[in-house]
Amino acid sequence: MKTFSMFFPFFLFCFYLGSVPLFSEDIPSPIPKDKVGLPLPYHSPVSGTFAEIRNHNLHLGSDFKSYGLNGHSILATFDGYVDEIFYSKVGYGLSLNIYNPNYRVKSKYAHLHSFAGKLPDLENLRKALLFMGEKEGFKIKLPTGMFSAKKGDPIGKTGESGSGISHLHLEFHSEKFRINPLSFPAYQKGDVTPPTILSFLIEGDQIAKPILLNAKEIQKGKYKLYDTDDRLVESLSLSGNLKLRIGGYDIIRSRNKNNVYGMDLSIDGKEIFSRKFDFLSASGEIEKHQFYDVNRSSLSPPVYFYHLYDQKKMPAPEAYSIQLSSYKPGSKLEIEAALFDAAGNRSVLSFSILHEINGAPKPSLSQITQKKFLSKDKVLSFDISSVQTSGSGTVEIEEYENLDQIPFKIPKDLILRSKIYRITTNHLSWKGEASGEFLPTQGSSSKDALFFWDESIKNFSYFKQKRKASGFQFQLAKLGYIMVLEDKSPPYVLPMTSLARHIELPEIREQCFEDRFYVLGDSGTGFKTNVELLLDGQAYPYEYDPDRTAIRVSLPKSLYKERPYLLLEVRAFDYAGNVSLPFIDVIATKGWKLDTQTSCPLIE
Repeated sequence: MKTFSMFFPFFLFCFYLGSVPLFSEDIPSPIPKDKVGLPLPYHSPVSGTFAEIRNHNLHLGSDFKSYGLNGHSILATFDGYVDEIFYSKVGYGLSLNIYNPNYRVKSKYAHLHSFAGKLPDLENLRKALLFMGEKEGFKIKLPTGMFSAKKGDPIGKTGESGSGISHLHLEFHSEKFRINPLSFPAYQKGDVTPPTILSFLIEGDQIAKPILLNAKEIQKGKYKLYDTDDRLVESLSLSGNLKLRIGGYDIIRSRNKNNVYGMDLSIDGKEIFSRKFDFLSASGEIEKHQFYDVNRSSLSPPVYFYHLYDQKKMPAPEAYSIQLSSYKPGSKLEIEAALFDAAGNRSVLSFSILHEINGAPKPSLSQITQKKFLSKDKVLSFDISSVQTSGSGTVEIEEYENLDQIPFKIPKDLILRSKIYRITTNHLSWKGEASGEFLPTQGSSSKDALFFWDESIKNFSYFKQKRKASGFQFQLAKLGYIMVLEDKSPPYVLPMTSLARHIELPEIREQCFEDRFYVLGDSGTGFKTNVELLLDGQAYPYEYDPDRTAIRVSLPKSLYKERPYLLLEVRAFDYAGNVSLPFIDVIATKGWKLDTQTSCPLIE
């Protein structure tokens, strides 16, 4: 990617090596909240929230739905001028920043299709840069005030450049902070639904095993705890130092399960812990494990387990939610744990803790320093010595041979070829991917592979593995069950019915070609991205779209002149050597005549 500083009217470019100057405001949001508007001409549902867990770290903005269509107008959220423009094939894709010098605040709009709007010269500049050969990327610092915009001015079109399918990614920056867009009132309207609480986890240095309880809503915003047998849990007898975590999400006028805005914890009506995701430091020093139980949380599908204590960067001294030694033995503590959203809706979970004084003392975990763990039958080993850890507990490996003992069913055409091993922890978490080995007692075939059932999402999920002569090596960042399965399940091809017929609005749509999408899937070892695709019996080119896990086929509309119908056939392959049934699509070309322009190429 190239970086330029640009001076008009001479259209001269040179490398821009400077950094953004640091100012010294002391408040997270220096701009009055009523001066910030919406980034789209409609009140779009939120599909991704600020500080949400991501594969590598935290999401520093909010994502807004564009309903699967590229080409919606993007609006300036406040008065200012275009400060920088960017393009890359990954990450943010095509993006721009608008800066307001009065309040020294910046907004970033990413994954754009173009800069088409009230700044036509800015769009001409984008086209010129690509025409000049900057197709791999560019970063341009623009002169102050060259491209000015007022709040509500159209400054671009939604797209899907960079990473992800069509949506708008929006960020707000001051010089010291990254600001949550949902902290502005315009983004909170219409949100009347409190967050959902799913579960509650208790660990402690005097607790033999973690206590995981389900949460159920008994009335709007009020929750109680239930055990795995669906019995109400009103009180728990505990001792020692406790770590509390709460699991849940917020839909925010959407069907998406989003990150919440904040959480708090109270004892006997007195707040002892509170966290709001209203802003984060711009220094980049915040890491996701400080907010989330990273071994139990997931991005897709969304599962969020929040710490109800201040977890510092690893390595760090042990942190706790409650130290029961500071309370009198036998005392009863009334606990309230809450999740809340930016609009003020709250969900509260209530129960009590009895400070236990009777019974045999439980073993303390404070002296456990083991880093390598082995199953009893020595088939599975797990090593956390190369990753950062938090807590003074241990990893436990449990073995299962009876399928009635596990909380899931193995899919059809996947055959169990080993014991099932559960990896869990007690009073310990690790950051990143720990390593392990699986050495099955019986020989493995070419169709055998390691499979992982993720406890947080309650489904099978991908994890890194490598076959070796004696078995498998793997890397794992989550808790769950590992096993060897023989894959006799073929992949499949389906039409992408979840999308509209087009993924672009008419004003930006390519008129000469018809795009068709076909989804690839597999319940076993995974599908390969190269397929066999025939159009009227002849091999035809296609493009794999990783964000949609689909192939994209572009058909010239000029074909209507010679073929009233096209016969498209697709076969997919997986890594176990299985082949899908052919998917056949009969495409009528009659309607293309009205769309075809005289400038469209004729392809025979």
